[in-house]
Amino acid sequence: MTVTETAGKPAERPDISIKNGTAHLYFAYDVGFAINLDEADRHITAPKGRSQIQAKRRVSKYFQLTPSPVWMSTPVDAFQITPRHTTENRVHALLFEFGAVSIDLVVPFSGTLTELVAFIETAYESEGLRQHARRALSQVLQDIGPAVSRLSVSPHFEDYFVFQVEEFDPHVSVHDLIEKYPETVARLLRGERERLSHEETEDIISNRISYGLEDVTFVGWDCALVYDTEPEDICTVLEYTNVALLEFAFLNDKLNQALDEFYDYLPPPAGGKSPSKFKSLAPKLRTIGQFQLDTEIIFDGVTNSLKLFGDVFLARLYDLASRQLGLEDWQESIQRKLDTIESIYGKLSDAESNRRLETLEWIIIVLIAVSILLPFIPGLSGMMH
Repeated sequence: MTVTETAGKPAERPDISIKNGTAHLYFAYDVGFAINLDEADRHITAPKGRSQIQAKRRVSKYFQLTPSPVWMSTPVDAFQITPRHTTENRVHALLFEFGAVSIDLVVPFSGTLTELVAFIETAYESEGLRQHARRALSQVLQDIGPAVSRLSVSPHFEDYFVFQVEEFDPHVSVHDLIEKYPETVARLLRGERERLSHEETEDIISNRISYGLEDVTFVGWDCALVYDTEPEDICTVLEYTNVALLEFAFLNDKLNQALDEFYDYLPPPAGGKSPSKFKSLAPKLRTIGQFQLDTEIIFDGVTNSLKLFGDVFLARLYDLASRQLGLEDWQESIQRKLDTIESIYGKLSDAESNRRLETLEWIIIVLIAVSILLPFIPGLSGMMH
């Protein structure tokens, strides 16, 4: 095949074939306020364990997620995404203490990178795949029983696809993959069948990371391509980053709803219709205080777990993935809204304190008035002597 080049686009090269590959289709859900991991562990009868990130050949120690999420595997029906791509008949799940469940649908694959692009595009658009993941979640929730506190599955979910390639046929080095097939990799990360410009291609494939000369991970917004024979730790970090995105988006949504409600708690501006000065604001303060506590527990649970990777390869991978998914922007948005709610709480608390002082003042005034009037009331003046 002759290599050709069009204006603004890199040269086309012969396609390359994947000999062995595995797709991990991650779907993250918020299922409740919290999951009692020990209780979930007791209820699960399928294969299970406590998951941890093992950085195998990259560093010499383990990086624990705290607390370690529960890993489980349970049988489900296989689902055909394309005539050549079908999920395994088992689903893997990670259960997190802060109420999140990550579903991992595994799809073995082989064939050309171009065929993989077509598979990704179909998977992105497949409503049947999303429904299959939701059925798998229902099976997981059935298995873990009452371990979920305040069970309520949010309609919002986050998906992220990781495509791990163990071997190309014939062999392709990491250097050649980057230098000779950048546009194909870029189209894969975008799920785009049409050709991309040179500038777009360079921007996409620049988001990559390697530990050695024989591995590379390209991280995109919706999916990642991992060329590595030992990808478990990389997949775990990417899966967890997707869970963090879910929780931050979920919290941001809850904060927006809460702000709409809590703004109405504030006293109206001067001239507006004001509620009775003697009506206690304590119930509203309790509502806001409980919401703050619940939100902080979830927010701290996610952010504290994400800080445990340390200054190593996995930390750099997490930084790259979090930038691509915009986690820092989500965190800043959440923190601003938490600060706003704290400000509302402070204003209401001040108003409640003033109300109590005014009430006390009125009580004192009434008592003084009564003490002055009592001597002039017939029949009572004698009782006072």
